Amino acid sequence: MFLQPTTSKTGILILEVMEVLESKQLRNYTSMRIGGPAAYIVTARTEDDVVEAAQFAKQKELPLIALGGGTNVVFSDDGFRGVVLQNQLSGFDIDARGLLHAKAGENWDSVVARSIEAGFYGIEAMSLIPGTTGATPVNNVGAYGQEIADSLISIRAFDTIENTFVELPAESCGLSYRTSRFKAQDYGRFIITELTLQLKPIDASYKAPSYPSLASELAKFNTDSPTPAQVRSAVIAVRSSKLPDPKIIANAGSFFKNAIVDKTTADKLISEYPDAPVYAYGQDFKVAAGWLIEKVGLKNYRTNGIWVYDKQALVLVNESAEHFSDLKVMYEHIQKTVFEQFGIAIEPEPELL
Repeated sequence: MFLQPTTSKTGILILEVMEVLESKQLRNYTSMRIGGPAAYIVTARTEDDVVEAAQFAKQKELPLIALGGGTNVVFSDDGFRGVVLQNQLSGFDIDARGLLHAKAGENWDSVVARSIEAGFYGIEAMSLIPGTTGATPVNNVGAYGQEIADSLISIRAFDTIENTFVELPAESCGLSYRTSRFKAQDYGRFIITELTLQLKPIDASYKAPSYPSLASELAKFNTDSPTPAQVRSAVIAVRSSKLPDPKIIANAGSFFKNAIVDKTTADKLISEYPDAPVYAYGQDFKVAAGWLIEKVGLKNYRTNGIWVYDKQALVLVNESAEHFSDLKVMYEHIQKTVFEQFGIAIEPEPELL
């Protein structure tokens, strides 16, 4: 146990008691089930816990990182020689205008479900994405045409450099395709404690996402105007049919980002493969990485205990691998094979630490 006097949000000096675990294997805290030990693992259930954890890390002269559900991060065999903060802050509130406040440790899918039950939409297409709410802006998670950047108003976080809590508006978070300032230049600086989202009231103007993969599921409702709740049900059905449950089968979800390419590359790909899933993305184009992997014949491929999932080639499943090197051999082989055939680079989506 770690005892450290801290100053609470009310300015009163208090003595917190924080459980500290030493040399615990990070494979037991991540869904890929690979990774060596952390120097220390601490759990934060309040903002005062976050402050205390930051002070503890500074006393030990070690780096500090936050870990939510562990579904989008893979640690190396060396683990993390620092302090890993398990973010378990809880709290959810949504007002009559659709302004949603959710603490970082809230289960993301539960936040989606409760927002729909309250009569609002804007995040329903991101149903069943595993992990915690605080992790969503880090990777700017998204699915079926929605992403956190669309509804995020601000985040509250502890700035470990300035040693204070800050409110960061969405426009200063550097959100772009599957990344943010929290994953790039400011990695490890901010411990996110709360998100504020702006959702919209469900009314007759609602339009469901028009994605082919959802069409057959939505058709089961026999309506031309699916509701957000029906969209959520369809997304859950589609994701469940393609993606393994990380609680049952070790995986980190979609292991590769879809490739972003220029018009020349997109045109060349379509001319050679008319069925290629290519979508406009701003001034560029997005190519489905799962299709690229399947096209080079690596779907259902196995090596070193890692399996390219037979229902979705974007997913790498850990069947028996114990070392990060086993995973690395697989994902680098996939990258090399795809680039050799298509001249397109695909990048891992999870954080590889």
